[in-house]
Amino acid sequence: MKTITENEARTVQLFEPDPGAIHTIEQVGHIAGISRRAILVYCKHGLLSPVIDPEYGGYYFDDEAIHTVRRIEYLHHTCGVNLEGIKMILHLVNEVERMRHELRFSRP
Repeated sequence: MKTITENEARTVQLFEPDPGAIHTIEQVGHIAGISRRAILVYCKHGLLSPVIDPEYGGYYFDDEAIHTVRRIEYLHHTCGVNLEGIKMILHLVNEVERMRHELRFSRP
């Protein structure tokens, strides 16, 4: 298992993309420090979705995708979770966030 050094951890925390920015697959790979191929694998497994349909002009991602890629990389390389496990974890995290949002707006 690969461990994240203190410098790498600071780098991950320092990146804050511009709200509404759209990034190419190459930019996401560069920012997240992974290959284009890895991003395509994550898309194929349903872990990551481009904001623009690839059939209409390529793979483009928003800032949320960068955070998702980093979460995937952490779970996969640091925690040793396989892609199916990551898919379940991301689904559960999204479900918890959805329920939190519902609770926040249902309270008087």
